[in-house]
Amino acid sequence: MLPFLKTYKKEISKLENVTMDFRPPSHWYTTGNFAVNKILSGDFHKGIPQGRVTILAGPSDSGKSFLLSNIMAAAQADGAFIFAIDTENALDHGYLSRIGVDSHDESKFMGASVVTISDVVSIISDFIKMYEKEYGKYNETAPRVLIALDSLDMLLTDSENDNFNKGEQKGDQGQRAKQMKAFLKTMVSRIKALNIAFIGTHQVYPADVLQGEGKWAINNAIRYSASQIVLITKLKLKEDGVVAGIKMKVETFKSRFAKLGSFVEVSVPYDKGMNPLSGLLDIMLAEKVVVKNGGWYQVQFPNEELKKFQEGSMTEDFAQKLLNHPILKEQAKAFEEVLLTPEAELQDEQ
Repeated sequence: MLPFLKTYKKEISKLENVTMDFRPPSHWYTTGNFAVNKILSGDFHKGIPQGRVTILAGPSDSGKSFLLSNIMAAAQADGAFIFAIDTENALDHGYLSRIGVDSHDESKFMGASVVTISDVVSIISDFIKMYEKEYGKYNETAPRVLIALDSLDMLLTDSENDNFNKGEQKGDQGQRAKQMKAFLKTMVSRIKALNIAFIGTHQVYPADVLQGEGKWAINNAIRYSASQIVLITKLKLKEDGVVAGIKMKVETFKSRFAKLGSFVEVSVPYDKGMNPLSGLLDIMLAEKVVVKNGGWYQVQFPNEELKKFQEGSMTEDFAQKLLNHPILKEQAKAFEEVLLTPEAELQDEQ
């Protein structure tokens, strides 16, 4: 050990914006669906990490706001305070209540409607400064908070807003990208030491597939700062030839915790909403926990007879038993070991 390190560490610890802490997220929120959790984080029970930026990206009407609302409901049920920021009038009280978010209890929820990027920076900056002053950094007993922004793309720059007030319509894409990148980059540095998670939605557009990055273009300002980006696209869910809902294809576009390119299709019937078990058997097949023979599935548990079942007969109790299968327990152990690796090293590997 270098003889001056003890003194050096003591000195730099006095600097306001310097830390030598590389701890993994202290807690995670579920997305409300086991399979979506798995492709986001590598773990069936963990979806959205504390101290990180998560982005739900996808084309219009793909289910981004729906999934965001489910995450808010799950986080709230886990004891988190929800700070919801709306830019497109999508998060009204009636809609949130139907999803399961209590938006009327001020001890559990606060909402704000904003117009510009500057508005967002101002309200989040004040919130974070007051939170940090009250509870300090790296305080695991501090209240948990989820900041949810829907959506990043509806925010205006100050110039765009001023032009509109003057009766003029001018684009400002250059400044938009710079300001969005600066905002998200700052969020990464400010929330890591706090019991705060940030999640936002991002609109994507068709990309030039010849560029080799897939069908959809994700803004570079967005992909730069996010720890996780999930790409959501929509298929029709048909029952007896009638469209009965949507089927969300959820794909890992960027993650510091899970395998890139993993995806699952989650059924969301209009009359029932998202089932937490939807897509789970597809993951179980891919992980070789179960095998399929015709319309039947088979699973072998240690010291038990071969179990045969059909998808429609799978209960939550049986799903929990599947999630405790030895194969998956080994994967969960490997996941925890990955989390102990400094995040910078994980980023370099990708």
